[in-house]
Amino acid sequence: MVSLTLSFTHVLIAVIIAVLSLPLVSIALGSVGRAPAMENVSRGLLGLIGLWMIWRALRGQLNGLGKNRGALVGFLAGLIPCPLTLFVMIFAIQRGVTEAGLAFASMMMLGVATTLSVVTLATIVFRQGIAALIASRPRLLDRTGCAVEALAGIILVLIAFQTIVR
Repeated sequence: MVSLTLSFTHVLIAVIIAVLSLPLVSIALGSVGRAPAMENVSRGLLGLIGLWMIWRALRGQLNGLGKNRGALVGFLAGLIPCPLTLFVMIFAIQRGVTEAGLAFASMMMLGVATTLSVVTLATIVFRQGIAALIASRPRLLDRTGCAVEALAGIILVLIAFQTIVR
């Protein structure tokens, strides 16, 4: 669900920016092909998710994201518009072949969703194998899970902070 939400949002935001606000992109949001305001909002929200992950890891609460929270993470991560889709959509609209741009955006969305889904499935399979190996040490698994979540949260916060500040 996360991969589908992320890919849909990531590509759709680029299409919306290109179709609805092409004349305003360079004036209001910066250089063509970028949307700095939306990128900063998304990075800030990802930073908040990182802080939340650190807090959960320190409290030792690893119950998983759940369906709705996972979709929220996918949506927030997808708020950064896909630069390639935005470029192609702007090019297609300027050339009068908007349908070709939309076809490209659809294939891009399908490709991103497929790639993320395959990586997710591989991760699940790998995780289950490791969990089976250390099933006799559940406390070690919990501590490792907390450490990984804390590390991921720290990385998200650092990336969000570093990209917003520069």
